[in-house]
Amino acid sequence: MAFGFAPWGSVPWGVLPDSAVADQGLSTLRYATTDWHSDPVDTPASTTWRAGILGDVTVAVDGTAALSGGLSVSATVGTVELWDPDGGLAGPLEDLGLAAGRAAQLRVVPVLDPRASDLGTPLRDAQPFFTGTVRAVRRGTDRRATLELDDATLALDTPLQASRYAGTGGLEGPETLADRPRPVLLGQVWSLAPIALGNVDLGDGALPTYQYHWRAAAGVDAVRIRGVAQDLVGTTPGVGEARDHPTLGVFQLGASPDGEVTCGARGDAFGGVYPDSTAGILWRLISGMGPQLGEAARDAASWQFADADLPGVVGWYSNGGDPTALAACNEILAGSRALLAGGRDGRLRLVDPFTTASTVQFDLSAPMILAEPVPVPLPADLSPTPAEVLVEWGRNWAPVSSIAGVVEEAERQRLADAAAPVARWGSAVVEARVARRRVLRLPGLYHAAADAQARAEVIGGALLAGRSLRRVTTDRYLGQIDAGTLGRVTFPGAGLQSGLFGVVLGWSEAAAGRRQELVIFGGGA
Repeated sequence: MAFGFAPWGSVPWGVLPDSAVADQGLSTLRYATTDWHSDPVDTPASTTWRAGILGDVTVAVDGTAALSGGLSVSATVGTVELWDPDGGLAGPLEDLGLAAGRAAQLRVVPVLDPRASDLGTPLRDAQPFFTGTVRAVRRGTDRRATLELDDATLALDTPLQASRYAGTGGLEGPETLADRPRPVLLGQVWSLAPIALGNVDLGDGALPTYQYHWRAAAGVDAVRIRGVAQDLVGTTPGVGEARDHPTLGVFQLGASPDGEVTCGARGDAFGGVYPDSTAGILWRLISGMGPQLGEAARDAASWQFADADLPGVVGWYSNGGDPTALAACNEILAGSRALLAGGRDGRLRLVDPFTTASTVQFDLSAPMILAEPVPVPLPADLSPTPAEVLVEWGRNWAPVSSIAGVVEEAERQRLADAAAPVARWGSAVVEARVARRRVLRLPGLYHAAADAQARAEVIGGALLAGRSLRRVTTDRYLGQIDAGTLGRVTFPGAGLQSGLFGVVLGWSEAAAGRRQELVIFGGGA
């Protein structure tokens, strides 16, 4: 068999039709465990859900790693197995990733009349089970496909800083900074290394210019050259002086420095709002940088409660690295051992595992519990109970290697030291009863010692009270309990005759099985 090809250039270029490249809109795929139809007054009306869900659907979240300062952002995940006889679902959706990032919702329909096409339950009465985001569609075996679900945490795995230097001079920096991420400062930091932009004219002539935040900031608290504080002025700076331009996130020196330049500053104040609490800077990071999620992406009530649980001024800084928003969130959360988790409704929930709140949102007595509550091992650094809790504060983000001789000794040591000072909680009671001595140290981001001390006291008090992890199985409160929900469990015979009160850090629920497992961190009620 012979093949003939026309010579190069003798045939016109092929052109894809508009239908192949234009936005064709989105299609909604609907599946159920059996053929199911909505009625004429539902939304959508008179619509069919094709029988395609195989087996039960389980959704779960596990936020217990936050107790150890490990993964402090925990996703709510679910897996749905679908019947895909012609490969039309798994094929293009897996190969092209067309479903990834799309919205998905699971609903439970109570069967009131097995003979009815809608099982006797109109769509408007179906109970939401989980709302989230598609992570991926995978090919299975035996003509099956697997739909993997996630929540809003999926969007956090994106570069934190999209704004980069052009390297064309001025506020775009020299050529050596081209394509480098601009610095990000959230909250208040005692000492950091700003990015040198070279000599820039901002109205006072060409002066040495340094950027500590990529857009409007609350301003610098101190500017130092080799540890020597410069006088902050509001006019053209001279020798030994510096002028802040907070709307640009930069400051200028009155003369060329003879060594390392550092500063203490308060960060992002975009829109005239300057957050400096753990909850505040987390949401600014998520909403104003990285994924830039809207208010609808978070559970406002849980963030409000957590903001009260996690007081104190904190600060976080990135000056040229390229972290993801997920990595930045994990670092901020680890400073206080808080948890960011997806909820059943797909929204982000902020949780303090060591909360001192006492509101009982669910109450499980022995008849409501389907199996004896099972102890869950605590993380290694919490077992045995630490006799001391140390929380860092006043972190030095830029240790200075060459400090001027005029700097006082106490300041000199702090400027040179990468190790942060700590606030300490200690217990003689724990010291006496535990044979193996353990110290818990948190990489706190607190600006002041008092705030770090308050956090150490909260965590130390919770550990002294004997908080533990328990797994509880129940068929009550289905579709309602989320990470951060507070509740009480009473079960005589399992050491819980007086009740266990605590916060839910993990849960798993089977939709058809009508069962849920809760992992609760708490102590005596």
